[in-house]
Amino acid sequence: MTRALTAGVQTAATSEVARPFLAVELDFSSGFTRANSTDRLLSFDTGSGVQNFLGTGNLGRVGPAQEGTELQPYSLTLALSGVNPAHLSIALGEHYQGRAAKIWLGFLDANHAVIADPVLLFHGRMDDMPIILGETAEVAVNVESRLADWERPRISRYTDAEQQQLFPGDRGLEFVSATVEKELVWGRG
Repeated sequence: MTRALTAGVQTAATSEVARPFLAVELDFSSGFTRANSTDRLLSFDTGSGVQNFLGTGNLGRVGPAQEGTELQPYSLTLALSGVNPAHLSIALGEHYQGRAAKIWLGFLDANHAVIADPVLLFHGRMDDMPIILGETAEVAVNVESRLADWERPRISRYTDAEQQQLFPGDRGLEFVSATVEKELVWGRG
């Protein structure tokens, strides 16, 4: 996949001292959760306006992002450790499956300011959320690429009810149910 890099990002990536960071945006039913791999709050334009990403430091972990030439889905795992077990009900109560997840790679300058236009590395959907319990908990989110959606069957019925859901007022399938038990005679005159 070709990615457009700004001149600032290209310079930062090839400089002697690089300060990379990863930023994650998860679209939960209660709202967006945004975090980054540094120890500070970072803000940058995600394409839908300037957003703030909370720094998680060493508490956050992003699994390796894979890419290949084959037409197949890829996945990765995002994890947050050190979670108070009392807050697990929030993670368990959220609707998240099939919702969007995005990961950016960006760089900081010498003053720890974001160099313009971090690169969108991964855009997929949240799948499941394993939780590891202990004194503190680790909450992980498995994210799969949008190609995983191609493997899901699209079940459709040619009924008037489904047609009305898709196109209210359309009468194209209005008489389909009447033809189910209808005897048709072919070739007699």
